[in-house]
Amino acid sequence: MKKAPENKKLSPEELLQMQRLYEDVVRRHARLIRYVCAGRSGGDEELCKDLIQEVSVGLWLHLDSYRSGRLEGAWVYWRARKVLNDFFRHRLPEHERLSREIADTVAEETCEGREQLEDIMAHLAPDERRLLELRLEETGVEEMAARLQCSTSAVYKRLRHVMEKAHEINEKLNKR
Repeated sequence: MKKAPENKKLSPEELLQMQRLYEDVVRRHARLIRYVCAGRSGGDEELCKDLIQEVSVGLWLHLDSYRSGRLEGAWVYWRARKVLNDFFRHRLPEHERLSREIADTVAEETCEGREQLEDIMAHLAPDERRLLELRLEETGVEEMAARLQCSTSAVYKRLRHVMEKAHEINEKLNKR
């Protein structure tokens, strides 16, 4: 399908044809789209829904590059991955903000003082303790990744795990 020139609007028939093609492609590849988005959402159903919507918009916006044939699934997969990479690249500052909020929550609200934080830290593995210490020092995720010699996505996953574990330990300590 040809892309409409910038100065030419699509006729109603061309628009209807594009809409049908889009709906057909999305319908045929809905499972693939869901699979790719679920893999990137980390189990967060709301994020997965948002990602599916982002991919759907991306498919519509780039429908002019679609070529029907046997590689249709590859085109959908490639386009979905491109949209998701762009989505997460622009979202990194938000992840940074959220991880700082989590660290603040653990440090201030969950822990009733430095002694309780030290009790929680004593129950963590050495690498988990180091990660939490870096976070509490307000070290940036990219710097943490460099120090720990891992990717930023690994840092986010490890932080989430450590924060969950710290909350569990705190709950156990409070029950005593």
